[in-house]
Amino acid sequence: IKNGYVEIANEQICSTSELGLLGEHNWQNVCAAVTVAWQIGQDTDKIRQVLKDFNGLEHRLELVKVIDGVSYYDDSFGTTPETAIVAIESFKQPIILIIGGSDKGASYDDLAMTIKKNAVKSVVLIGNQGPRIEESLTKINYADYQYGGDNMQSIVTTAQSLTKPGDVVLLSPACASFDMFNNYKDRGDKFKQAVLRLASND
Repeated sequence: IKNGYVEIANEQICSTSELGLLGEHNWQNVCAAVTVAWQIGQDTDKIRQVLKDFNGLEHRLELVKVIDGVSYYDDSFGTTPETAIVAIESFKQPIILIIGGSDKGASYDDLAMTIKKNAVKSVVLIGNQGPRIEESLTKINYADYQYGGDNMQSIVTTAQSLTKPGDVVLLSPACASFDMFNNYKDRGDKFKQAVLRLASND
């Protein structure tokens, strides 16, 4: 990555702003993929098109829908504070963060500091770790949080009520899912279903 561009052998492939994958944490993976593709065949146009079109895997910073100017992202695979931190740092827009779930023995203090320092305008707490995350937030005087309810439709509706056009609603729970859902896939699927219901009600 040089001056905001993906480059190889002095060839500019595309700008980082054009990448389909969100977040600087993915740039190293992009460079590795470009290196392999370049060794197979030095087709700049094809490589550029793939980098623009590939948006990642399901439940990993997956754009579900844009509704009334608000982008809803499913990052249900983000089951640790560290992965939630990376997800938060992938956005410049104001974030309504849906966070919580079942315990994996993690501390939420670093995550709370990331929430306070970045563009997180509100937090929707869910699951049995909600109170522990609340403790970490209140320790640093972050007060823009509320509880989302006991089912995904209520959670998504709560998040929607906090949005304005240009915002991002991000499900990146930092926790396991087993208190409310079968697994992270089930949690992500139910999030996507709830978002699509919002869209159908517009």
